[in-house]
Amino acid sequence: MQYKSTSLEIIRWGYVHLPGAVFFYAKELDLDMEDIGILSAIFYAFENTKPLFQSGVRAGQILQSCSTLTTHKLSRKLQKLSKQEVIDVIEGSTKNFTEKVIRLEPLMYKLEQLVLRDHPEITPAPKAVQTENKDNKKLEEYEIKIEELELELEERRRVSLDYFASSDVNYKRVADFISKKTGNLLSVKMENELRKWMVEFGFTPEFLLCMLELAFERKITNPRDITRIARDLKEYSINNLDGLDIYFKNYVDLEKNISARSNQFDPDIAEFGNFTGVDMNAEARKKVYNKWRYDWGFSHQMIMKAGELMCQRTKNGGLEYIDSVLNNWMTKEIRSLNDVDKEITAFKDRNKSGKTITPTIKNVPGKRNKGEYEFYVPPEILAELKSKV
Repeated sequence: MQYKSTSLEIIRWGYVHLPGAVFFYAKELDLDMEDIGILSAIFYAFENTKPLFQSGVRAGQILQSCSTLTTHKLSRKLQKLSKQEVIDVIEGSTKNFTEKVIRLEPLMYKLEQLVLRDHPEITPAPKAVQTENKDNKKLEEYEIKIEELELELEERRRVSLDYFASSDVNYKRVADFISKKTGNLLSVKMENELRKWMVEFGFTPEFLLCMLELAFERKITNPRDITRIARDLKEYSINNLDGLDIYFKNYVDLEKNISARSNQFDPDIAEFGNFTGVDMNAEARKKVYNKWRYDWGFSHQMIMKAGELMCQRTKNGGLEYIDSVLNNWMTKEIRSLNDVDKEITAFKDRNKSGKTITPTIKNVPGKRNKGEYEFYVPPEILAELKSKV
């Protein structure tokens, strides 16, 4: 009669054998119960790994031994135990986490030192033997590292051969696309930049075609401008179509809009120029206004108020005076017309009281310091008044 017992199957899996010294010295080793649980899983995986001297135990084997362990949790615990020098974690033949090799020799060495400390009657192993063991350990690590480097070098050679075998075809494919889109043969500069995109940045032909299509749609054909975009894509690790679309919309298009804004007609700037009598047609003056408006964050009404003060308090109006007024308001967190009125009222009260005056507005040439105001009349309004006389 055939008998089947689940108990026998459970026994066949074996038991976890963790040195009791780990519990005894857990506090000195700075181990908590979760750390001890991880060490138990490592020991269990060790018992099913033969021969231990050659292979150690891999992270993948530990994950298989305990169903509740996740890659993230095991990685975090291995890093902690490695920093505490309880275990050694060595890179495997590949960069995959499951190939990492874990060795428990550091733990056993620490336990031995603690036991020798608490039991001085025990004779330690000769130093020559200890030194030999350490040298053998380093030699094993060097051999593993050499194998890893050889595999990495072989992989790079293979990739290089594959690249050079297909580079001419890929280069011609992208070059033909550029010529077709621009309607011209590739210039020397464009050829050099194209090689940089493919070799230095490592972009695939498909990715380059998408990038160039988006650039040409925006009339960006200068090789240097395209290289600047390509460098950003490489730096931000953008390697798919969705990332390309987001980059062009959030950076390239935004930058072009800001540049176009300074060139197009702005009714606010025109109103400011007519009100103050300052010629705002020059590009530099428009940039100054945009600085107040967008960089410093003042509303158009606040800028107009500063222009009004400039007209009242100076003979010859200028942007320098308005710049000093707005800079002073920004320092004092004056952001509304009500705050401006309060500041001007407080300034007048200080003048009347005869106290030491701390001007709200910085002194500039042409300003009257005794409270006398000269009103500046824009040329257009002056001409209109003369025509009515």
